[in-house]
Order: sequence, then C-alpha cells, then structure tokens
Amino acid sequence: MHRRAAPSLTVVERRRARRQAYLNGGLWAVGNGLLSTTLVTYLASELGAEREGLGVSLILAARHFVGLLRMAAPAVIGRWADRKPFCIVSYLLSTMVLMSLPWLAAPGCLPTPDASLAALVVIWCLYHVLEYLGTVALWSWLGDLAASRVRGRFLGRRERWMLVGQIVATIVAAAFAQSWKQHVPQPLWIAYAITAGVGAVVMAASLLPLLQMPAAERRAAERPSPTGATPPRATPPRPAREGLPWRALVQPFRDGPFLRLLLFNCWFSACNGLTQTAQNLYPIRVLHISLALSLAVQTAMRGGQWAISPGLGRLADRRGNRPMMAVCLLIVALGPLCYCAATAERWQWYFGAWAAWVAYAGLNVGLPNLLLRLAPRQTDTPYIATYYAIGSACYAAATVAGGQALDWLRGRVWDVPGLGACDVYQVSFLLGWAARTAGAALLWLIVVEPPVARRPPPG
Repeated sequence: MHRRAAPSLTVVERRRARRQAYLNGGLWAVGNGLLSTTLVTYLASELGAEREGLGVSLILAARHFVGLLRMAAPAVIGRWADRKPFCIVSYLLSTMVLMSLPWLAAPGCLPTPDASLAALVVIWCLYHVLEYLGTVALWSWLGDLAASRVRGRFLGRRERWMLVGQIVATIVAAAFAQSWKQHVPQPLWIAYAITAGVGAVVMAASLLPLLQMPAAERRAAERPSPTGATPPRATPPRPAREGLPWRALVQPFRDGPFLRLLLFNCWFSACNGLTQTAQNLYPIRVLHISLALSLAVQTAMRGGQWAISPGLGRLADRRGNRPMMAVCLLIVALGPLCYCAATAERWQWYFGAWAAWVAYAGLNVGLPNLLLRLAPRQTDTPYIATYYAIGSACYAAATVAGGQALDWLRGRVWDVPGLGACDVYQVSFLLGWAARTAGAALLWLIVVEPPVARRPPPG
C-alpha cells in the first residue's frame, strides 16, 4: 500500500517549521565550527606525514570526489524512505562516523604517520558522503517550507543562524586550543581531538529540531513558461513509495537553464579548489599564523556575513539573485590578491583576504535560492543532487591539482611583470584572482533567472 503524501501545512505550521529549521542550522553550525576543516588541517599537520601538500589536498578534496554518490539519493528518496526519515538517518550515521575520528586518526594509534593520515582522510570522506546524501533531502524539504517570494528571506535568516553558531564555536575552539598550548603540558593534537569529539556530539543534537519539523507537500511550479503564460496547475504528487525512476536522474542534463547554472557552479567550484591547498598551508608555513588567530579571523568574517545575509536575501527576493551574486563574486576575488601581497613581514594583508570573503554571504544565499527556483516541481531532488555532486567533483579535481602543483613546483620562482619574483604560492593566488573575476562575467553572461515573484495585488 502506498503511503499518503504529506498533508498541506497551515501558515502557522510553516512558520513553526521554519523556526525549527533555523535552530537545526544553528546547532549544526556549532558542531561544524568545532570540527572544522581548518581544525582537521591543523590536526593533519601534527601527524608528520610525508608529502604534506598532497595530504592536505586530499583532506580538502577527496570527500568531494566521493560526493558524486549523492546522485543516487533521488532514486532512494521516496522509494525506500520519505525525505524526512532519509535526511535524519543520513545525518545521524554521518555523526556516528565522525565520532570515531579523534581516536582512529590520533598520532601513534596506527603504525605510521601515513596510516594515520589515511585514516583521517577516509573518515572525513565517509562522514561527508552521508552528510551529502542527507543534504539532498534537506534542501528539497526546506524548499517546500517557504514560498518563492519569501524564500530568499528564509535562507538569509537560516544562514544568519548558522553563522552565529559557527562564530560561537570558532571562538570556543580557538580559546581552548590557545589555553591548552599555554597551560597544558600535553601534545597539541589532544586538544584538537577533544574539540572534534565535542563537535560531533553537538552535530548529533542538531537532529532534534528536524524530528519536530513536519514533512511538507511538494511545492507548486515556479518557473514561468517561455511565453510568459501562467504555468498549468500542479499535478498531484506521486505516492512516496513509488520514488523517482532512474531515468529521472538524467532530466537535469536536458534542462537548458539548469545546465547554465551548473556550468557556472563548475567554474566557481574549480576556482575555489584551485587555491585551497595554498590558502590552507600558506598561513601555517609562511605567515606562521596560529590556529587561534586563524579561527579568530574566520569568526570576524562570519560576523560580517551574519550582518549582511538577511539583507542580501531580501535584495535577492526583490531584485533577483544574479546582480547581487555578480557584485559579491568580484569582491570575493580580491581575497587571493591579499594573500599574494602577504609576507612574513607584511602578514597583515592576511586580514584583508578574510574581509573580502565576507561577500561569500551573497553566494551562500543566492546560489541555493536560484537552484530551488530553477528546479521543477515534484522532481527537484535530481537537480539538487546533480548540482552539488558535479560542483563538488570540480572542486575536488581542482584542489588535488593545486596540491600536486604545490609539491611539484615548490622552490620555483617566476618573474611576473609589475610584481617581480613570485613563488608558487603567489602565482597560485594570482591565478585564483583572475579565475574568480572571470567567473563574475560568466555568471552575468550565461546564467538565466526566472522573473522575481511579486505579491498578488489586494482584492
């Protein structure tokens, strides 16, 4: 017997559900802020493994390669589980995996530093695979809790809650690491492991608000027809037990507007990945930035994003996502230039990069909002899975390439007109600036956006 489709929710129920979504995002962000990629990178640097550049690039990238498995999520969601239980179980399993990281990846637990690094990478990958699967269902679920005309505001407010959680967690993690370094006569990796374990527990607690959120009915169509005519009335959703046929997974690749967004996301993800290894190692090896200071500047960046995210969401609802995102991307592109200018003597430029990256808030709000607007009714999960899986693969490939180049070209110097002698780090940052700047033009030229939804006139 087929299960019934989720009942329609009242306005009060939708508002209550969105508040639960805010709380979920805030708690998850606290756990994620405690067990951040930065923390894992510093933990990896304590292992003493060879080919550190490749090791860090694998921590940053390998999880995105295996993230391609999330493309199977749409065929599973609805066939064997509804969105809500699928999402919650996936996140629960991911946190259980994460709880093993502090012990299995600890120096000395395994026979060699390389084995410890390999365990760190495997755990990090498996955790992210399970989290990615849950995220496909979560984004589809959240998209049905807010109508198109207010979804930008909803995503902006949820982003603010997540930023608050990350800020609090980052301050706690930085203070704990610094206090441990100054007052505890034990290896620093123990402090990192304790922080990681607490982060995993808090991420598990973030599932409680999801348990209280109601399942939502599939939203009506949002994309207008090419002629501007009113789209036909939505057909009733298919029973949840039927799921989506496997052939539905190829539908996103036949959708022109979505493919344009996917192409931009591939470029944007590759640009971010290209400089990731350099951006993570340069502050440690060249600028000698401590973990506490690194987390402090990230906290300041998130504080800036907290301040502007809701306003950017309102701007996207009123004026569209594309103009706001293009301006933000041009500002984001200045970050690698600041890294390029930073040296051991002029390390203050490091702060300029993180100031520029406050503008990532516009992309964090605009990209998922635009994705949900372009994804069609009833079958949005293949679009969500494809978007994030392909983007992650591009990010991963670029990150590994950047990490390998860092190992191969370390010690080389190039004469750059107007700048003089530049090492591999500086050349990487210059390429990162140029690629991100070109991405703003690509966004403006190829990405299309449905007309902004307006409130119906009174009466």
